[in-house]
Amino acid sequence: MRVKTLKRSGSELRIEIDGESHTFCNLLQNTLLEDRSVEMAGYDTPHPLTQRAVLYIKAKKESNPEKALERALKKITERTEELLLKFKEATGKPQ
Repeated sequence: MRVKTLKRSGSELRIEIDGESHTFCNLLQNTLLEDRSVEMAGYDTPHPLTQRAVLYIKAKKESNPEKALERALKKITERTEELLLKFKEATGKPQ
């Protein structure tokens, strides 16, 4: 996975994520939209045959879009770890 900043200005951030498409970006977009400091979040996949997406975040007023992205990624990690734990409990696998 490669991440490249395409635009950074005030409350807006646009990054290109190489190696990802709808699966991860949809999760990321929805998690970003749970954050009250985020006014808008969306993504685009410029070509359907490539694994590349462009993520756009617009934060409210004085909020920082990078911090919102960090919070969203942390929340996704926590949810993934919780799901793994619950899966192991449900299947009787050792932790």
